[in-house]
Amino acid sequence: MKNEIILYSPNELPDHIEVRLENETVWLNRQQISLLFGRDVKTIGKHINNVFIEEELQKSATVANFATVQKEGGRTIERQIEYYNLDVIISVGYRVKSKQGTQFRIWATNVLRDYLLKGYAINQRMNRIENHVEHLAEKVNAISLQIQSAEIPNQGVFFDGQVFDAYELASKIIRSATKSIYLIDNYIDESTLTQLSKKNKNVIVTLLTKNSSKQLALDIKKANDQYGNFELKPFDKSHDRFLIIDESTVYHLGASLKDLGKKWFAFTKMDSCSVENILNSIKK
Repeated sequence: MKNEIILYSPNELPDHIEVRLENETVWLNRQQISLLFGRDVKTIGKHINNVFIEEELQKSATVANFATVQKEGGRTIERQIEYYNLDVIISVGYRVKSKQGTQFRIWATNVLRDYLLKGYAINQRMNRIENHVEHLAEKVNAISLQIQSAEIPNQGVFFDGQVFDAYELASKIIRSATKSIYLIDNYIDESTLTQLSKKNKNVIVTLLTKNSSKQLALDIKKANDQYGNFELKPFDKSHDRFLIIDESTVYHLGASLKDLGKKWFAFTKMDSCSVENILNSIKK
């Protein structure tokens, strides 16, 4: 994966962003990060500087200069521009509290994973040292195995800031479903649907909430247009959040799916009797 450009163009942005793929990560310059998060370049620069001042990340490992062609006064000029990798982009996203940060991380993670799993990175390195290729193949197999067969813990606690870890747990639970998913959650929004879109193709998702809205209905329609099998039902009997997989496994969540990892929360896999009782209640 070397010096490749791929377009990032979500509906929320007025224009697409040309994302650079290099050294098994993605890169954006300050102007692009500014566009991504809807903040001015000066603000983005301040947050980037703080990331390094506070030693959250090492500048030498997360910053690179790339030759970039740009227009200046009617002339086309090639300059060395400072770019920042995915770790910096995510950190800035947390600092400006932008939902785009989460969406971009999900998109970038999927892009990088697809490049690895399709063998693209291996083919790009075929002309290099054979040992390097073999090492990357082992890395791909390890990622694939982890995605497909990693066990889901029965209980645990996530702390403030563990957004990625919490998202990975939710994704594993969602991908484990083969027939159906029931989500009982009174705070469902677009980010919830983004997580649930990781489901297997034919899995039917039933969303139960007391807080419905025209915007949520529109978001679900969009999800159905692309992924299919999403259904919204009014439900006001529950204060807590539950995720039910294939009508056989139920997880009690200490936070709404959209807020996992933002503050401390616990999750627990409940016993089989609880599954039956909950299903009987929501199907009445």
